[in-house]
Amino acid sequence: MSFGANLKSLRNDLGLSQEALASALGSTQRHVSFLETGRSSPSQAMIGRLATELQLSAAQRATLFESSGYTNPYRRRDFTSTEVIETLDMLEHRVLAHWPFPGMVMDADWNVLRMNAPAAALFGMVGNITNMLELFLSPDFTKHIENWEECSSAFYFRLQSAAARNDTIRYAFEEARLQGMFDHIPTHMTRNADIPIFIPAIIRLPDGSRLKLTSILGSLVSVHDALVEGFDIELMLPVDAESERLMLGK
Repeated sequence: MSFGANLKSLRNDLGLSQEALASALGSTQRHVSFLETGRSSPSQAMIGRLATELQLSAAQRATLFESSGYTNPYRRRDFTSTEVIETLDMLEHRVLAHWPFPGMVMDADWNVLRMNAPAAALFGMVGNITNMLELFLSPDFTKHIENWEECSSAFYFRLQSAAARNDTIRYAFEEARLQGMFDHIPTHMTRNADIPIFIPAIIRLPDGSRLKLTSILGSLVSVHDALVEGFDIELMLPVDAESERLMLGK
């Protein structure tokens, strides 16, 4: 795709008019129009302003550089890259190994890239888990969640947000909606009952014990790689003393 087409697509994704984009860049609507139609070529200064003024992701910055004809400093790596493997190893050894409760690193498609032993033990009750999206949409897992109707709205909105950025999740989300998986949510949300700050998932284990869990979602800061930018670090934690005792085996 040409630079102009990429710029127009980016502008539309950001919900900006040519005038608004020009204002953000200290340029003119005419110049933006010329860039989008290919009548003008971007200067390096313009590429720099686009990258710094519009809060672009690493992937968006890489796309602009690649189509501009200038050297792209945002090299696109893949999962075989030594640097990516070292990053995952660092997260596994410095974060997951020290987290006493279930924790994992996922890519943008929610494939599990690294998982600690507590996560493997928890999710092992439904088999070998390689993708958390498939797990969370699976009846084999949701049947273990006693309060699915209460906590599913948080999962719904998380999926909805992720679907706006990722085609794989969007297709799975649309399919789940077509199958009626979330049909109960509008009614459940309008019951005139106070909704708590957060709703933990209550998971019944095969031995009959119950865990009350929520999770913390994080990412690496200052990432300049489009692949690693999509990594999520999910750390689950018990919300009461009994769940903590069960998970720690005390």
